[in-house]
Amino acid sequence: MAYISSLSAIQFKNKIDVSGVLLKRAPFKIYKSTGWLENAWLIISSYFNTALPNKEIAITVDNSTIKTITDKKGNFSVSLDSIIEEEIIICLVGKKDKLPIHQNYPIFFKENPSKLIVISDIDETILVSHTKTMVKRFFITLFRTASQRKVIPFTEQLYNFLNKENPNFFYVSKSEFNLSPIIAYFIKYNKLPEGPLLLTSYLNFLGLISTKKDKDFKLNKIKYLIKNSFEKKLILIGDDSQRDMQIYTVIAKEYKSLISSVYIRRTNKFTSKIQEENWLALKATGVPSYYFENDESFINYYKNQKNY
Repeated sequence: MAYISSLSAIQFKNKIDVSGVLLKRAPFKIYKSTGWLENAWLIISSYFNTALPNKEIAITVDNSTIKTITDKKGNFSVSLDSIIEEEIIICLVGKKDKLPIHQNYPIFFKENPSKLIVISDIDETILVSHTKTMVKRFFITLFRTASQRKVIPFTEQLYNFLNKENPNFFYVSKSEFNLSPIIAYFIKYNKLPEGPLLLTSYLNFLGLISTKKDKDFKLNKIKYLIKNSFEKKLILIGDDSQRDMQIYTVIAKEYKSLISSVYIRRTNKFTSKIQEENWLALKATGVPSYYFENDESFINYYKNQKNY
């Protein structure tokens, strides 16, 4: 048996991008009743599931069908000239039965008429993950359920402001698809905007230990979104714990006229020399950028901005 996980159908102006992961066993789901011990077991078990490579599948959306083959990590992605009206049907080529889609998160993401898109990081931007400290990150991911983890206050405030403009939201993170049920439930539970989750490939246990993720994954995903958003204004939201400032600097230089604003969350009271250098490089691009220290200073700043 095979299962579809992390399925999304993103509507752009002239096409729909359909993508997902083909797994040997059903991925886990998170509920409000999921306790910390079950949470840990479900996450650990996901790394012993298997993504199915080199499988030929047929994807049908609104009577348009296209065949594709999963890559070496079980991912698939196709573009269809269609509209989103009905369910997506995915079958193994040569088989009649449609594959079950196993997720508690929206599949269809229609493009709305807003001229604004928001691209947000996840770890340390919408939830505390302690990405700099592997032991803490491991402990929190396993033993804190999604309903126990709190939204970072500035992000919640920022999203509330941005929602008035009805933007198209996208979440781009180097977290692997194994964690998508956690992230999806966290977003839904906290009533954050539901946007496509653009994550890195599903990992097995050996991959978790040995795989080096593509350092340009986020940069390339953001460029792709920009190129398919046809001159819409862009807001970038991230933090200083990893490479968000460097990535957003590259984007700001290449697409300066499209960047409405950039928001970077300071994860520690004091900044390192590298963080200061990265911030100065981002500011030097000339795009409206803010590296905020606390929620109050952010809110006061944002209320005075009319960049879009």
